Amino acid sequence: MEKRVSLTWQQALLAACAMIACALLFWNPRSQAPSWIFPYFSGAANLGLDFTWRVDASGIADFARMTYSQQMDYRFGRTELANLATYSVLDKGYVYIIWVAQNLLFWMPQIKAVIWLQIVFHVVSSLWVASRLGSRRQQIIFLLAYAANPVVLHFVTFAYHYYWQVLPSLAWFWYETRVGARTDRGLYLLTLALVLAAAFLIRQSTVIVSLFILTYAAWRHKRAVGWGVVVCFLAFAMFAKNPSQPWHTAYVGIGAYPNDAGIELDDESGYRMFKDGTGIQINTTPPNGNYYDEKVRGQYYEVLKERLAGYAKEHPLQLARNAVLNVLQGFSAGYPVGHLALAYASAFIGLAALTLLAVRRMYVTIVLIFAGVAGFVAYYPPIPAYMFGNYLLLSLALASIVDQIGNSGGAVALVRNLKERLFRLP
Repeated sequence: MEKRVSLTWQQALLAACAMIACALLFWNPRSQAPSWIFPYFSGAANLGLDFTWRVDASGIADFARMTYSQQMDYRFGRTELANLATYSVLDKGYVYIIWVAQNLLFWMPQIKAVIWLQIVFHVVSSLWVASRLGSRRQQIIFLLAYAANPVVLHFVTFAYHYYWQVLPSLAWFWYETRVGARTDRGLYLLTLALVLAAAFLIRQSTVIVSLFILTYAAWRHKRAVGWGVVVCFLAFAMFAKNPSQPWHTAYVGIGAYPNDAGIELDDESGYRMFKDGTGIQINTTPPNGNYYDEKVRGQYYEVLKERLAGYAKEHPLQLARNAVLNVLQGFSAGYPVGHLALAYASAFIGLAALTLLAVRRMYVTIVLIFAGVAGFVAYYPPIPAYMFGNYLLLSLALASIVDQIGNSGGAVALVRNLKERLFRLP
């Protein structure tokens, strides 16, 4: 991508103001469940030089009773070491994001601080991407489809780690748009690896797309050091991964579509099944809920694994259908929870998008988009929160395709092109 159309400072300022206004207009009025959000913010408030994740053992109960507005104004404070409990279930990286936010924007309560950090990062990164695109048309489409998109802003203004899944997509875009850069410079690979390692710490489901990006870069690098970076990244991922297993997600994922077991796309569906079979009620309240007991959690995973194996043996075609729908939705807006008809429509749009990408020979983009959801679509639908990193890639692909169509004669030329390549008609 050699050609670029720069933004004037007036245009950049106008675009930034528009994005901030849209963020305020489409502000997400909800927060993550206290069981999952409290450990992050309490951990950031109590982060020490040893980087151990510790949470306030007594603060969760009061926090869970707060309304959204009260949580937004709540200030997490440091707690005596004796009242802290170690925590390790979730991906740890978001603790560091919050720590940065609470120190940079120290005059704000922590939840507000991290949301505004995300807004600023979103605005700056969107302007940076737009400034490296090849035409004014691409810039406008990208800014509308991604930067000011209400679905995207829903997660930008949500104090949880979902937003930061965009890091691999940004890293890829940076690597691919290095004008005049030599592909054999190890510095680029090292920078790429560091950004992708940070993304992995924040959200481990980015591991497959990150591995693809590094492998592709190593292949372009054509030297042993490139493959050494890939090996180091794999070693880091094995060392830094959290103890979670996929069985809970895989079990409740069956509930995304009609099924014969009455499973729903809800965490409680798995907990309820476990209680019916063992009499044990799963309690996810940190840090003392039994979900954080390795023995109980291990037993829970084993029961889920056994149920999944039995269901897969009895309904292999149903699960295969689910996986295909999930993959196709990854090329569209994702799976809209609670709207099955829209989920099928999303899969159809995804099929059309995949076909168009293939016709335009955008094969690397296809692999990237698939890699962004490959870690879970075999058993869980790509809900927008889980596939957030794909929205930037999809928006860039849309901008590129529309620009190509506009430069080659419009929709008529596109239809003719589809005919020639798909059906070989004159």
